[in-house]
Amino acid sequence: MFGKKENLLGLDIGTHSVKLIQLDAKSTGLKLVNFGLAPLPDEAFDEGRVNRPDLIADTIKRLAAHLKIKGKSVAVSISGYEVMIKKIELPAMTELELDNRMHAELGQYIPYNIEEVDVDYQVMAPVKERPNQMEVLLVAAKKESVNDFVGLVKSSGMDPVVVDVDFYALSNAFETTYGFGTESVALLDIGSNKAIMSIIANGVPVFTRGISIGGNQINERIREQFGASTVDAERIKLGEMSDSIPRQELEDIFISVVQSWVGESRRAIDFYYSNYPDRKIDKLYISGGSCRLPGLDRVLQETLDVKVEIFNPLSRLEFDSQAFDGEYIDYIGPQMAIALGLALRKTKEI
Repeated sequence: MFGKKENLLGLDIGTHSVKLIQLDAKSTGLKLVNFGLAPLPDEAFDEGRVNRPDLIADTIKRLAAHLKIKGKSVAVSISGYEVMIKKIELPAMTELELDNRMHAELGQYIPYNIEEVDVDYQVMAPVKERPNQMEVLLVAAKKESVNDFVGLVKSSGMDPVVVDVDFYALSNAFETTYGFGTESVALLDIGSNKAIMSIIANGVPVFTRGISIGGNQINERIREQFGASTVDAERIKLGEMSDSIPRQELEDIFISVVQSWVGESRRAIDFYYSNYPDRKIDKLYISGGSCRLPGLDRVLQETLDVKVEIFNPLSRLEFDSQAFDGEYIDYIGPQMAIALGLALRKTKEI
């Protein structure tokens, strides 16, 4: 009954790769015990949706075996695209009163048949202008989508103890790394086929947004322009075959795609400002496998007029320098942000 709460394994299933992290909470801080990632076959996903769950499950099995992971209890996250996130304002009340009210009135807040969704909610904070009111965050996901995802993870031999949302896993990773002060910060995690943005003000996530940008857009442009295979397009993007490609044409592709990324990011931030005009963003932190594009942080900073920093959640963890290469941790860290946020979840936490 009073057993020690232990960190779960953090399992982040992206459209390009699977990431796995194991942490150990020590008295002096968090220690990185094990981590790794494995690329997924192209056919595993189709237009960002699971196409071959068997291939994903097999990749998870192989990664866990390669890392010699013994645990099976994992925290996973579903995409913000798969959930409805809504803030509502209610009179201040006790937790029990809130539970009773939500069970009785949930249908008016959720645009789905409530029998078809899993719902969670959390009190955020009193409303500043109306202290007798409080903000409540609602998160709803279709049961079918959650069950399919849980089934995929179980077929890999893992036990999904916690199902989180990627927005909040990213925020948890940031809070553990830097803490939340009085600044307002924007977190932008850019993956292969999508990006997520979470904006935190006074320690509270006040805005989340999925953005249709990602590194695969560069790969597709390279494939179209140079007739490259999927594998070669990735290698060209990473600079491994750049000598065989006209430099100016390749630069034009990067510039064009990055400009679209900046435009979509600006639209998301402008929408945030339209709702919170008095909450200026002090800094933008970027992560994800695609944040490493040379000069991306500089272009975002100059165009969005906000300080930009690459977010490496592994940078402040303890680790065994005999087991891990520090330079590799610096390189791969930004890609592991969501996985780390998931690995912070505890057993017996649900």
